[in-house]
Amino acid sequence: MTLQNGTPIQLGERLARAGEGTVWDVVGRPEWVAKIFHPDLKGLVAKREKVTAMTRVKPAGTVSRDGSIVLTWPQHLVLEGGVVRGYVMPKVDTRTTVEIHSVSNPTDRRGPLPNQPQWPRRADWAFLLNTAANLCIAVEAAHRVGAVIGDFQERNILVSDTSRVTLVDCDSMQFTAASGRRYLCDVGRPEFTAPELRNVDLKKTPRDRSSDLFALAVHLHLLLMNGNHPFSRGVWTGPGEQPGASVLAADGHWAGGPRSLLRTHRLAPPPSILPDPIQELFAQAFTYGAAYPTSRPPASEWRQALRAITTVRCRLNPSHRYPSHNQICPWCTLEQARATRRSALRRRSTPTLRPAPAAAATQHRPLLSQQAPLPPTLVLGLPSAPALGQPAPASRPGWWQRLRAWWTQKF
Repeated sequence: MTLQNGTPIQLGERLARAGEGTVWDVVGRPEWVAKIFHPDLKGLVAKREKVTAMTRVKPAGTVSRDGSIVLTWPQHLVLEGGVVRGYVMPKVDTRTTVEIHSVSNPTDRRGPLPNQPQWPRRADWAFLLNTAANLCIAVEAAHRVGAVIGDFQERNILVSDTSRVTLVDCDSMQFTAASGRRYLCDVGRPEFTAPELRNVDLKKTPRDRSSDLFALAVHLHLLLMNGNHPFSRGVWTGPGEQPGASVLAADGHWAGGPRSLLRTHRLAPPPSILPDPIQELFAQAFTYGAAYPTSRPPASEWRQALRAITTVRCRLNPSHRYPSHNQICPWCTLEQARATRRSALRRRSTPTLRPAPAAAATQHRPLLSQQAPLPPTLVLGLPSAPALGQPAPASRPGWWQRLRAWWTQKF
């Protein structure tokens, strides 16, 4: 195998196998990996043409000044017998990086898998804040070269132990070649897809950068708001059942947003924990952006606002960091609310059982003074209450089921 300039290369250890191809080390080039397409890949000809066009562009900011990888952009074609077999791209150190959900999701952050890096356990809110700003830098780099990320989902974003962010799977991005030919991105996760793309055929519909800015705002919300998705967790105050996330996004209803019918969940942080400029950017992205997608704030505006946030350390729990305008630690407040709920659930799941009815009287019933005293009331310790998010036992509806039943009868 050779590069397009004739330089021979040799594939080393196989690192991963995915849907489109296999990723290999490159012998003698520790800064590279090679992605070799599967020979039976559907649309292989178009994929070859796309990566050929991408290697002709050298986007500024692919590698940051400190050497960290920002975009795994195709750098050189890999040929065999004159046929494009794949390409080489910058290598990311997977020993120190994790997918972004491993830091934005509190459960993933507190309990990383044994075979994964363990540093996310130490990540505090200040680390998440830096990660958010660095994610904006990566988006700026992709947009600067005219690409639209498209499949802007959590598995395509890597975070290092220094909070640096890398966008991977760049060959799936929407890209316009110098010839004017546009290569579309026909995949995406619904929870990160802009509402204006909800009912369109992505195989035929070009995306605008504003759709990336919707997904960027969702990722920033997950990072800054304790892993809560803006359109998935909240208390619905409108008529009927709570609509799906895509419908809420199309109507501009997000948790705690202005004029939103989706209120903040009592076990989630409210938008007020964030400085006013950040709250305004979320409203611009989700409330006004629902009707006017081009009004969503660009990554550079987000980055500047995030960099301006100052944090303080909690006096009661040194692992807590939060924006300095808060009078009390919002994370301590949430932990107390969760503890109160767990305590209430335990009390409700431990009922007091009354003794069985007395047996029928017999002909030789003893005198009252000769009867043995009744045993004390029996208290049976039941198993612990279900974990949060699990349904309550069918024999005793939980508080949420009873609340919904009361609400239905009342209104």
